[in-house]
Amino acid sequence: MALARKKATTIALDRGMDALLTRAAEERGVSRPEFIRQQLAPVLEQYRSHPRPRVAGIIRRRLSRTRG
Repeated sequence: MALARKKATTIALDRGMDALLTRAAEERGVSRPEFIRQQLAPVLEQYRSHPRPRVAGIIRRRLSRTRG
């Protein structure tokens, strides 16, 4: 990922967390920032706006026809 497309953010870690972050990133074979991005992605995904599926309206219409 190109740095020009990213916004830098600073976080403060205690020494223990900093050491664990370094270790975890090394074990995964990625940089510390990339490790953080990988770990944040699934957590932040739940806050992304997701459009409602169009299929739901079709099912609702079919159900109302069979019931009515």
